[in-house]
Amino acid sequence: MDQWQQIIAQGNQAFTERHLTAAASFYRQAISDVWPVWYHCAFVCCPPELSREEASLPTFCLSISIQNLAETYAQQQRWRRCQITLRHGLNWFEQMLQRLDGDHPASLAVLQESAKLRAEYNTVCQRYKMWQLSRLPASRQYLH
Repeated sequence: MDQWQQIIAQGNQAFTERHLTAAASFYRQAISDVWPVWYHCAFVCCPPELSREEASLPTFCLSISIQNLAETYAQQQRWRRCQITLRHGLNWFEQMLQRLDGDHPASLAVLQESAKLRAEYNTVCQRYKMWQLSRLPASRQYLH
């Protein structure tokens, strides 16, 4: 996870400096870095010697990466890409929830992060609607 932390730090710095294309690239790289670990722990074999916190770490890292990438797209007003990113992440987490039993050490983390991704997706949909309305000419704005 050290490499993931470095990539996320670079992405966060680029985001803060408003280098959004670079930030998106770092966040995509972070997803690529953590996804195989997350997938292996979820769908192949989670090593039994891992504590709940250790087994949950890839879940938190993947969720953060997805949310950061989505927010970068939102800042660029690439709303469709933002929504697709969150939806893909949410689908991954929902698939994992279907496969995990309650005894899996990362099951609670997956449930929590799935809820976060769903809430973020809903928030982004509302932000997109507000953005669309703000772009309407004053003469075309009306209430239903």
